[in-house]
Amino acid sequence: MTILGAGSYTFDWTVVWDNLGILLRALEITFKISILAEILSLILGLAIAIIRVQRSRFLRWLAIGFIDVFRAVPLLVLLIWLYYGVTILTGLNFSALQAGVLGLGLLYGANLAEVFRAGLEAVPAGQREAALTLGLSRRQAMQSVVLPQAVRIVIPPLGNYWIGVLKDSTLVSILGIQEIMRTAQNTVLENFRPFEIYTTVAVIYIILVLIFSRIIAVLERRLPLR
Repeated sequence: MTILGAGSYTFDWTVVWDNLGILLRALEITFKISILAEILSLILGLAIAIIRVQRSRFLRWLAIGFIDVFRAVPLLVLLIWLYYGVTILTGLNFSALQAGVLGLGLLYGANLAEVFRAGLEAVPAGQREAALTLGLSRRQAMQSVVLPQAVRIVIPPLGNYWIGVLKDSTLVSILGIQEIMRTAQNTVLENFRPFEIYTTVAVIYIILVLIFSRIIAVLERRLPLR
């Protein structure tokens, strides 16, 4: 199907149908990277947030340093350093997939640490004091009383960060990973049809974001936040 554009460009959408299977297979890799990065960022974010609220000033400053550094570094720079810089400086080799997941995990882990910290601090102090009065240790009070309530509070914003990870995963294409954006670039080089291919990728992302946004909205309405 060929459609004449308003200018000199002639759209030919058959290239999309011919390569749709390749793009969808690449989307599976995008999902893999996004899911692994989200898991890593959740673990890091929660761990750093717990350290952030400790009484030890040394531990708090370590957590603050982690958050400030990785929130400040652009993701593109972080990916390049992890994939190329670390190898040059230390001889430690990350695969492109490992560097991509680690870069996304570190950046979003730093952001989620602040989200979890806000959730922990939103739990009334009386809950913590009551748990200690009942004989629980500080660790037990954190695990059994404070943390479950904090997790319920932060679940809605976590959904928005998942969308962010999904969209930012396109940047790992600079490492040569054949996710959907890299595959789209290669397809454009083969067929010289950039507008059709990139428009299709944009539509795929719009559909995914709309789906996840609706899921998040349902969770926000149904989830008891207190």
